[in-house]
Amino acid sequence: MSNLLYLNTENSHSLANSILKPKIDRDKIKTGIAHIGLSNFHRAHQAYYIHELIEKHDELNFGICGIDLLESDRKIYNILKDQDGLYTLVTKNADGTQEYKIIASIIEYFYGPENPLAAIERLARPDIKIISLTIAEDGYHLNETTGEFNLTHPEVEEDSVSKFNPKTVFGYLTQVFKLRKDRGLPGCTILSCDNIKANGDTIKKSFYTYVEKTEPTLLPWLKENTSFPNSMVDRITTVTSNKDIELLKKTHHIYDQWPVVCEPFSKWIIEDDFIAGRPDWEKVGIQFVKKIEPFENTKLRILNAGHSILGILGALNGYKYVHEVANDEDFILFLENYIDTEVTPNLKNTDQYNLEAYKEEVIDRFKNPYIHDRLSRICKESSSKIPIFVFPTLTKQLSNQQSIEYATFVMAAWCKYYDGIDDFGKSFDISDSLSNQLIRTAALSHQNPQLFLEKNAIFKDLVVHDLFRKRFNYYLSKLRSLPIKECLVLMNKKML
Repeated sequence: MSNLLYLNTENSHSLANSILKPKIDRDKIKTGIAHIGLSNFHRAHQAYYIHELIEKHDELNFGICGIDLLESDRKIYNILKDQDGLYTLVTKNADGTQEYKIIASIIEYFYGPENPLAAIERLARPDIKIISLTIAEDGYHLNETTGEFNLTHPEVEEDSVSKFNPKTVFGYLTQVFKLRKDRGLPGCTILSCDNIKANGDTIKKSFYTYVEKTEPTLLPWLKENTSFPNSMVDRITTVTSNKDIELLKKTHHIYDQWPVVCEPFSKWIIEDDFIAGRPDWEKVGIQFVKKIEPFENTKLRILNAGHSILGILGALNGYKYVHEVANDEDFILFLENYIDTEVTPNLKNTDQYNLEAYKEEVIDRFKNPYIHDRLSRICKESSSKIPIFVFPTLTKQLSNQQSIEYATFVMAAWCKYYDGIDDFGKSFDISDSLSNQLIRTAALSHQNPQLFLEKNAIFKDLVVHDLFRKRFNYYLSKLRSLPIKECLVLMNKKML
């Protein structure tokens, strides 16, 4: 296309009116936030909110310095350099309409593997008031058995020796705050934006554990000069496809190498504990609370659990996308029954009317046929997700001697998922850091179902509950003898 514009600062002034061009003088923006992990989610969520705050409320002191730390992040780093930090946010509505917006809040970017000392130096500068993170569940290096920080993880052990060429976020942060302390500079807030239970408390405990081992003299200063608010983030953001890139070229004559696709819904709730100041995020709809737990529990146990459940069950039926499963009445009725029967009774601190509205809202979001959210993305690293999203409901129901039928059925389906074959005989890829172990124990479960539970430490104390073990055996035998869809029909009729 002869009139194709490559997305960058210079060309942004020539974009078509149909694209919401940034009404921002980027030369006036000062960096105040460093964000580690420039994922699609960060660019659809945190970076979007900062852009809105700059554009609509002239907040110029909290531009974003993006920092990536993984070898696999080289592509996004190079693209952001080429595009001066600009990218297109594509919002796909359930009615088929799409909205486009050029996001301009990322004004600096560093790539740790290329120059770790430069990234450390930038994070150590006092203009950085907040270091936020989206590093996914496996970036926290938690022991799958205890849930504690894994000091024996190979990357953690390597960082404790090779301190100035770190591989983990903890290695970087340790050197950053060591520099701040040695130079007499203030600390800052560490803001986790990941789907981790009590994410601020979790990274605080893990970071302090790491520092106690590697730089123990730094720990007293850290406790006085850092804060770790918990937060809850919510926006379905899918993998960018070549079709999304080509559509921008065709309809708007823009070549954006990595646009971001998301749903219209977005929410961010944060505990208001910022030691070095923060943006006036309330102006763009962000909610601040004293305690995140009620909001977090609702989201993790309904939306995130719902996503994982539809992902696992749908994969067994040969579905590829979330909206396909969510628009199948048998699957969505099972999810509704799970939420109503086993989740809702344990969310006592949440207004029940609002809870019902939230459930309906979540299901409507899953049904959006234009997001094209792949089940392979939803099921990726499920060994880190299921213990966070589903186990708390199952454990609470066991302790209250209430129904565990739906959650246990999901556990049995999760075991069958690691067979790697759907009900039509087609194989699917499994992407999980524990895949070798889980695939092996799923194979063993054909002879003895209990081996899947007993030989996977993630099940912890669940294995001592006779009722859970008995029902797991029962549902796994049914799932191995009947198609998933037939099982769901029987479950929904309370005949299984």
